[in-house]
Amino acid sequence: MKVAEVMTEHPLTAQLDDTIGQADQIMDEAGIRQLPVVRDKELVGILTDRDIRSFLSGRLLGTPQEREKAMNTRVSAVMTSNPISLAPDDELREAIELFIEEKMGGIPVVDDEEGLVGIVTYVDILRCFLDRLQEES
Repeated sequence: MKVAEVMTEHPLTAQLDDTIGQADQIMDEAGIRQLPVVRDKELVGILTDRDIRSFLSGRLLGTPQEREKAMNTRVSAVMTSNPISLAPDDELREAIELFIEEKMGGIPVVDDEEGLVGIVTYVDILRCFLDRLQEES
């Protein structure tokens, strides 16, 4: 089975100049925990809810002004640059091994020609296996 068969196509993304507040709002409203960061369609990073929590916990946020300043920090300052990615035609087994080895929740899917085309998450994989189990019963 290929990554393309289980990935979420056309994922929500952030831009380098977006703020932590904007990215946090996108993730909160969509109920997601990973946000690929792109320049045009080129994947340049990934931002996770854990990245945001870690960043905010390291700041003194005693006043509303301090919190606002932190939330106006650019995504580019907090994201993981050059994230691990997969290709649409990679084997799903490779994605599962990465999830286990790297303890990741989501992996961007990049096509050499098109750039970012999707994201595969552990939930996508669990959903795939649940579907298989239901087919067998």
